[in-house]
Amino acid sequence: MKNRYKLILVGLVALSGCASNAPVNNPVQVAKAPAPIHTESVRQKLNDCIVRTNQGADAFLVDSQIISVTRNNSHAKDLFNSANKLTDQQATALTNYLAQANQCRVFAIEGISPKINTIYQEFFKNLDQVYADLIARKITIGVANQERQLLIQDARMKRLDAQKIKG
Repeated sequence: MKNRYKLILVGLVALSGCASNAPVNNPVQVAKAPAPIHTESVRQKLNDCIVRTNQGADAFLVDSQIISVTRNNSHAKDLFNSANKLTDQQATALTNYLAQANQCRVFAIEGISPKINTIYQEFFKNLDQVYADLIARKITIGVANQERQLLIQDARMKRLDAQKIKG
């Protein structure tokens, strides 16, 4: 009987010890979470710029008829599949929108490493070419959206790889 109580007591101590141990972080898990590339103030300035840019009349036209800019865009499927080329009105709206949106790039590259800056500059150059081709009516709205999305994914992967190497 005495041994049974000792066994129960030892079991309870062992179980309570297991329950109170903090989880050990796996080094792989820690490495998978890249650090933010911007400070909070820069992130806020960038976000404010993007929000301001996306509230204009040209931005609404662009988001609904040309480029799927915002998340959960109800027009995205149609835009990605569109075989249409820009009208004169759409080309003007896109040109005006890009003039505003490109002002946010200053915040996007503020305080980042030279490696990530290079990735961003390449992304901006390629994205500008897609927009130029769209405005020149060399490509369709659907192709522009698809190319833009591929460029975003490529830049995101390159940035994550650069952050892994740094960390």
